[in-house]
Amino acid sequence: MPVTIADVAKHAGVSRSTVSYVLSGKRSISTKTARRVEESIKALGFRPHLGAQSIRTRRTGVIAMALPMVYGPHNQVQMPYVWAALSAAQNSGLKILMLTDDDGEAAIRDVVGGALVDGVMLMEVQRSDPRIPLLTELGCPVVVVGTPDDPHELPRVDFDFEWAGRACAEHLRDLGHTTVGYLGQAPEAFGRDVAYAVREREAVLSALADRGQRGVWAACEPTPGGVVRALDSLLALEPDLTALIVYNERVLPMVVDRLSGLGARVPGDISLIAICPDDEAERCTPPLTSVSLPAEELARVAVGLLARRIEGEDLPAVTLLAPALKVRASTGPRRDTVQDRAKNSQR
Repeated sequence: MPVTIADVAKHAGVSRSTVSYVLSGKRSISTKTARRVEESIKALGFRPHLGAQSIRTRRTGVIAMALPMVYGPHNQVQMPYVWAALSAAQNSGLKILMLTDDDGEAAIRDVVGGALVDGVMLMEVQRSDPRIPLLTELGCPVVVVGTPDDPHELPRVDFDFEWAGRACAEHLRDLGHTTVGYLGQAPEAFGRDVAYAVREREAVLSALADRGQRGVWAACEPTPGGVVRALDSLLALEPDLTALIVYNERVLPMVVDRLSGLGARVPGDISLIAICPDDEAERCTPPLTSVSLPAEELARVAVGLLARRIEGEDLPAVTLLAPALKVRASTGPRRDTVQDRAKNSQR
């Protein structure tokens, strides 16, 4: 049989109402009596009802992760963030309520307005995200994972995409590459104006331009056909392409295979830098030079910041995680182009 308040009261030698007051904090109880009740709770293994705990602390021990789930290959990219956040929350004594509804505003209003959560971690942020002014209005603890155009003074955590863009451009410039292609996220991400997709594209193209390099870009659907169309688009824009930067981890093996089919080996004939977690770059054949994005660390940091905010701490306006350039295989440009090698391979 589960231990009850009556059992605790009998063990501590107090009334049931006294145990309830210790749990709820509704009345002042002497330190000596409260300690005796707490010792009995521990000795008997009594687990207070969640409602009693929340009355006492005015907290639920639950945070919301507002993450619209994108079904298909991108869902596999989201899951490492989810698992890392769940683990970090557990370590902080918190539980996570997933808000995956397409109508994110209504779901947020329901859980925050109903006092079901202590705070919200906002993910898959759009550049102009209607959830942000709503959360500002609701006044609950929030951490924004991403960089919207106007964060409304809400604390945010993100990768340092500008650093990543500079690292890619400088590495390729030092190798002698002057014409660089960029393969970005799927067209659907740009259609939803997802901040990370747009920010990294802008950071890479700006860094290339600042260093006198020509950059062309294309969105890339994570399918073999999507890779063919994206690469064809880049080569049509710039036939003299000698290097690629890819920020779309689901397409990396397909890009390498397609380039090989065109007679362009990576890295012997064309340099490729992947912007992705380390394991994705290392899984390719050959392993790719990469700017590593610590995806799981981002989720852990976001949960930790939100836990601190719930405790009343002031947070920095921006927390940026620095990626790292890891050179595994890169070469300078060859005189013949990808299109030249494709023609030769067809002869």
